[in-house]
Amino acid sequence: MIRILSVFLFCCCASRAGERPYLSTGAWQKLVENLTCSVEAEGKKKIVPRKYRYGKSAQNRPLEVFIIEPEPESRDEAENVYLIAAQHGDERNTTRVLEYFLREVRQLSRDYRNERRILIIPLYNPDGYKKKKRLSAEDIDLNRDFPTKDGAKENPQAPETRAFLRLLDRYPPMIIYNLHQPFRVILADREYRKLAEPFAKLSDYPLGEDVGYPTPGSLGTYGRENGIPVITVELARSMKKAAAPFIFEEVRLALFHAAFGCIPRQAYRSRLEEYLAE
Repeated sequence: MIRILSVFLFCCCASRAGERPYLSTGAWQKLVENLTCSVEAEGKKKIVPRKYRYGKSAQNRPLEVFIIEPEPESRDEAENVYLIAAQHGDERNTTRVLEYFLREVRQLSRDYRNERRILIIPLYNPDGYKKKKRLSAEDIDLNRDFPTKDGAKENPQAPETRAFLRLLDRYPPMIIYNLHQPFRVILADREYRKLAEPFAKLSDYPLGEDVGYPTPGSLGTYGRENGIPVITVELARSMKKAAAPFIFEEVRLALFHAAFGCIPRQAYRSRLEEYLAE
């Protein structure tokens, strides 16, 4: 049923910028198996993300990141992977998707931790989210506030952006996955296309390079100018809370692969019915 829903949402919501990486059911299942990782013995202890407050919003709401540390011997040289959501406060299902993802990560055995440090920011723009508006409390588009060649001279203007840049300094990113809505497409610069392909194939989302209009001062442009791969994940169109479980189901395995570099076998189980019943 989920595969059928995925096709339906694609037909309704796919971006003109995207190239369809469609796989048959058999090919998709084979891909999932090839990208799966397992551990010799799954211990009883679960992953416990560490909550860290990295700043405050313009209206003094906490800016929080949930950090999954690698094994102790790998921490000094760990690769840092970011998953962020709700730069635009009205794109509310991006936050819900990462909240579901955090819930499922907490069900994984600690033995699945590897050389990566995973940093998850479900609510980048808490003031905008609270008011269901795209911009920050200071009417700043937080995805146009980065110090780039095409951005405003005074960037960064927002405390949210300055705090995020400090976090990047503390944990230099290997890659950033930035969740948005509503175009249902995976966007990446041409040089990072190979990095984006697994997410596109696992989610059955088309793969493109841009949304078709200028985005000066964006995180994607900042990443390009600083050698940081930024993969923009444009989720499906619906902003309704009832659609969040279905949207999460589309990208669930892709998120696990993005975060862990493989799909933990424990992550196979879908909890869609649980989320729908809530």
